[in-house]
Amino acid sequence: MAPLTVLGAAGAVYVWLTASLVALVAAWWIAAPGTGPTRVLWLIFALAWYPVQYSISLAQPDVIVLLAAVACWRLAENNRPYLAGVVLGVSVLKPQLVLALPLVLLVAGRWKIAGAWAATMTILALVSLLVIGQSGLSDYRSLLAEAQHVTNNRYFTPAFVFGAGALSYAAQGIVLVIGVAGAYMNRGSSLARLFALGLVTTALSATYWHLQDYALLLGAAWLFCRDPAPAWQRSWLLVVVVGGELAWPLTPLPILIGLAVWLLFMALPPPRSMQPVPAPA
Repeated sequence: MAPLTVLGAAGAVYVWLTASLVALVAAWWIAAPGTGPTRVLWLIFALAWYPVQYSISLAQPDVIVLLAAVACWRLAENNRPYLAGVVLGVSVLKPQLVLALPLVLLVAGRWKIAGAWAATMTILALVSLLVIGQSGLSDYRSLLAEAQHVTNNRYFTPAFVFGAGALSYAAQGIVLVIGVAGAYMNRGSSLARLFALGLVTTALSATYWHLQDYALLLGAAWLFCRDPAPAWQRSWLLVVVVGGELAWPLTPLPILIGLAVWLLFMALPPPRSMQPVPAPA
């Protein structure tokens, strides 16, 4: 962001908003399933869904991280796992948005992607520490400690149901266990399914999450719909869509329920009749 400071606050925001819209279209181009009108409808939906609009209106990095996640998937599909992990390292902009994804990939045997991601994040973290220095690190830790007491930071997490205490952390731990177990059971499934599983696990297990962060679920939906799935499972995504669209008046409960059910049926391997046929070696 440093080079944008020469443009002033307003100029920097305009550049960031432009980059965000470009990133959203690029993510759609890379990951959206279908052809022709079907793909166009996916783009219209992406632009119209409230969490995405809310994210862009606040100049958040969500869609930039979304692009990094789906670009990582595409590179991994093209047998470039190390570069895929490096690209996923862009998630350092807001790391909680994909935090469970590398763990899911690691357990599923895609350790090259997870390893490259970890190395990239470590390098960027060290560079950041060198830039901000000891005083900057102290300020950063103080801000994190203060953020833990802001109710809105956990409003869109399981803490809405279980409260901000140990019970909500236990629930989030269970979500991670389900995601990891699902990754192991789906280790023979497509990368698209594993990435979708990792993104949904992240969204439901996060301890710091806001409405705009659900924009990452676009990537999960696109990748999930690339594989064959029972009609009822595809239809269930409407619960997530409506829950996100009306999250303020309906409270986060509908979208949390929608994500919980989505996670459960994704954690189970698809029926053999619906598993994609591996490409010939």
